[in-house]
Amino acid sequence: MKAPARRGAALSLVLLLGGCGSTPTQDWLLVPAVAAVASDAGYLKMPLVASAAVLYLVMDPLAPNWTIQEARQGEDRYMLALRLKAIHSGGDGEARQVFARRAAQLAGQPGYRAYEVMSWQEGLESSRPFAQRVAYGEVRLLRQP
Repeated sequence: MKAPARRGAALSLVLLLGGCGSTPTQDWLLVPAVAAVASDAGYLKMPLVASAAVLYLVMDPLAPNWTIQEARQGEDRYMLALRLKAIHSGGDGEARQVFARRAAQLAGQPGYRAYEVMSWQEGLESSRPFAQRVAYGEVRLLRQP
């Protein structure tokens, strides 16, 4: 079978298989099929695939943008250190929201009713190879009366 006929047959098979299914949203089934057709057609070269894999591993779009390290300073005080991913897409202005969400979770523990922000600071930390946004805050948990 010649290459153009093989590509046509593969494309027809992909379209047929993509249309089959009992649930209406099975678009994810097309991904491997389209990759196979693109590979047969010569669109996928090994350096391109390797570059895409490395980019995905570095970016990791499913990982959270901010990491939080917390240290208990006393019975009702916590220090929270937040760090933005080195390579990210968005999330620059989220530090205060992430901080408030974690503080609210801590204040939701039994025996506490709210929290008070004792200190807060944001900045950039110059590190190699990329500078990173960081934020530090201290919260005091308020007990129930």
